Amino acid sequence: MLRLGGGWLSERGRTHTYARLFGGPYPVATVDDIAHLLRRTEFVARPARIAELTPLTLDAAVDNVVDFTLNGNPAMDPYLTSADDANRYGQYVYACNWWVQQMMIRPRPLQERMTLFWHGHFTSAWNAIDKGYQMMIQNQLFRQLGFGNFTALAQAVAIDPAMLVYLSNAQNVKGQPNQNFARELMELFTLGVGNYTEDDVAASARAWTGYNYNSTTRAYEYHPERHDATPSTFFGVTQSWTGPQIISAIVGVKGSIVAGFIARKLWESFAYVGPDQTIVDQLAAVFVANSFDIKSLVTAMLKRPEFYSIQAKQGLVRTPIEYIVNLSYLSGISASDLGIGYLLPAAGQGMFNPPNVAGWRPNGYWLSASALSGRSSLADGVAWRMAAGTAHDNLGVLVANNKVASANTAVDSATALFNLTTQNGRGLGAVTRQAIVDWFVNEPSSYWRKRNVMYLTLLSPEMNMA
Repeated sequence: MLRLGGGWLSERGRTHTYARLFGGPYPVATVDDIAHLLRRTEFVARPARIAELTPLTLDAAVDNVVDFTLNGNPAMDPYLTSADDANRYGQYVYACNWWVQQMMIRPRPLQERMTLFWHGHFTSAWNAIDKGYQMMIQNQLFRQLGFGNFTALAQAVAIDPAMLVYLSNAQNVKGQPNQNFARELMELFTLGVGNYTEDDVAASARAWTGYNYNSTTRAYEYHPERHDATPSTFFGVTQSWTGPQIISAIVGVKGSIVAGFIARKLWESFAYVGPDQTIVDQLAAVFVANSFDIKSLVTAMLKRPEFYSIQAKQGLVRTPIEYIVNLSYLSGISASDLGIGYLLPAAGQGMFNPPNVAGWRPNGYWLSASALSGRSSLADGVAWRMAAGTAHDNLGVLVANNKVASANTAVDSATALFNLTTQNGRGLGAVTRQAIVDWFVNEPSSYWRKRNVMYLTLLSPEMNMA
């Protein structure tokens, strides 16, 4: 046996880690590996996708996941990009339902997962902007550019109408420089605290004067008469700076810091929090070597052996959005019928509404009492609707009047229903399973047995792990 990273790996087995250590291509992937890869990249480990990818090497499986060719040219619903100021909440609810649907129907849902990642990184918020169509235009921008060149993405976001309004560059003019965007560009979007000075912030703010927003046309406009062309010093270079030159300088002068900053954030979003610095440094080197190509970075991340470690497989709690995509897909109940427009905020993650410019935080952020209460409401909605008909009556029926046997049969059926089987990469732990069995044995009502065996399965720790 070989000890690595806190887990025991069979030298005989099909482990990708062993192959990576000792050379040669990855062997055929395990079901557990593929299910983990799909949960983190495609929201749901769909049985058909597991069956499709398991015969491949892990390298080939990753290449399949990151290939968006089958997605085609993503189309935006015209209603979502219309300026419907008279029905803003209705448009918001429609947009939430639409995006969840896209997360479920795209042939390669990683494109939507990356759109969600960038939405939480280059944040803007529907509630703060109060112009839904601007948020949807930004959503489409992330979908189209979020797997390409990082510098190009950052340049496009800088003059995106939603960002211009959200971080106040819409009003950034000569003589009255506004530092909001200039500061967050470095602190939260590219470098992190400690990698720039207050003078750099001031110079950047002046460079971005004139890159404004026209509230009549509702579009970005550059006004040269509002731009401060006075020479200033940014990263030690004194010249007359433009806004785009600031982004080019950030990536050009401090590229290794930018690369590490983005690599760490991606790893913590897709794998686990607190990666070893070696992982970050090696991924950052890939990013730099590939001219800041996001697809190259993500592909390298998904092919690392650490991504398939026990720490990674047990390292993240499903976000409420990931949770609702699973609930909707596995139950067949639409996002609209589940009422996600108001239930997702209660669970801690309102779509299109990050809590602040720093975006959402992973793991513990989703486990507060209020967030768990909201998650419970989502599970309750699914269980209630599924129990309302007769399709799942078998979950509450006693087998030969033996409650223990009935409980085991019901739990097996519920876990299969919600993709919690070892055949799909993850089963219920023994403690969780026994708790549900014990509850079933003590419940006299066939209706409540049927309903709550689903409800308890949906609230299980295993269902709530990403």
